[in-house]
Amino acid sequence: MVHEQDLGFFANFLGIFIFFSVIACHYVIADPKELANLMMDLNSGT
Repeated sequence: MVHEQDLGFFANFLGIFIFFSVIACHYVIADPKELANLMMDLNSGT
Protein backbone atom coordinates (compact mmCIF):
# COMPACT_ATOMS: atom_id res chain seq x y z
CA MET A 1 0.00 0.00 0.00
CA VAL A 2 1.23 3.50 -0.80
CA HIS A 3 1.42 5.78 2.22
CA GLU A 4 0.94 9.54 2.39
CA GLN A 5 4.64 10.05 3.05
CA ASP A 6 5.52 8.15 -0.13
CA LEU A 7 3.10 10.26 -2.16
CA GLY A 8 4.55 13.44 -0.66
CA PHE A 9 8.08 12.39 -1.55
CA PHE A 10 7.02 11.48 -5.09
CA ALA A 11 5.18 14.79 -5.55
CA ASN A 12 8.19 16.78 -4.33
CA PHE A 13 10.60 14.85 -6.53
CA LEU A 14 8.33 15.23 -9.56
CA GLY A 15 7.92 18.96 -8.94
CA ILE A 16 11.66 19.54 -8.64
CA PHE A 17 12.33 17.46 -11.76
CA ILE A 18 9.76 19.41 -13.81
CA PHE A 19 11.09 22.72 -12.48
CA PHE A 20 14.65 22.00 -13.61
CA SER A 21 13.44 20.50 -16.89
CA VAL A 22 11.61 23.73 -17.74
CA ILE A 23 14.70 25.80 -16.89
CA ALA A 24 16.95 23.56 -19.01
CA CYS A 25 14.47 23.63 -21.89
CA HIS A 26 14.34 27.42 -21.71
CA TYR A 27 18.12 27.71 -21.98
CA VAL A 28 18.30 25.29 -24.91
CA ILE A 29 15.52 27.05 -26.83
CA ALA A 30 16.59 30.60 -25.93
CA ASP A 31 20.26 30.35 -26.93
CA PRO A 32 21.76 27.00 -27.92
CA LYS A 33 25.17 28.57 -28.61
CA GLU A 34 25.42 29.83 -25.03
CA LEU A 35 24.68 26.35 -23.70
CA ALA A 36 27.39 24.89 -25.95
CA ASN A 37 29.89 27.47 -24.65
CA LEU A 38 28.94 26.64 -21.06
CA MET A 39 29.45 22.93 -21.66
CA MET A 40 32.84 23.61 -23.27
CA ASP A 41 33.87 25.66 -20.21
CA LEU A 42 32.77 22.89 -17.84
CA ASN A 43 34.65 20.25 -19.81
CA SER A 44 37.85 22.29 -19.95
CA GLY A 45 37.85 22.79 -16.17
CA THR A 46 37.97 26.59 -16.23
